[in-house]
Amino acid sequence: MKRGDFLKELGNSLFQTVKSVYEPFIQEDIEKVGEAADRALGITWMPLMNEDELSSDLEIKFIARKPIIISRNGTNMQAFDGVCPVCSNIIILSTLYSSGKCLNCQKEFNFKTMSGDLQLDLLPTKIKDHIYFVGLHRFKK
Repeated sequence: MKRGDFLKELGNSLFQTVKSVYEPFIQEDIEKVGEAADRALGITWMPLMNEDELSSDLEIKFIARKPIIISRNGTNMQAFDGVCPVCSNIIILSTLYSSGKCLNCQKEFNFKTMSGDLQLDLLPTKIKDHIYFVGLHRFKK
């Protein structure tokens, strides 16, 4: 082995060792920054469901007295606000057509093509310990 290759390998090994030692501390700091950002934005994380609990590609759940529409396309899971932003009625789902419709203002949204004249709010989601969480804004207990 050439001297240059040896020094390069020595530097890489040293970097990997330092990274493995400090990674748990940095991970804790990143989680603290994330929690502070959530508090500043007014996001409260509520448990939504377990990873294997989703039975269909489109369903509605009530979390903290709020309707949440859960849509799944393959491995991608998204959560939407289940209230019409125009007239404040609950969205009615059609699992056959993978769509949601407000019966009051007659606006519709297709969850497969992500298109329609109904503009639903996308809610933040995260997964931790095999549980999906949904971020609700300005939630008060």
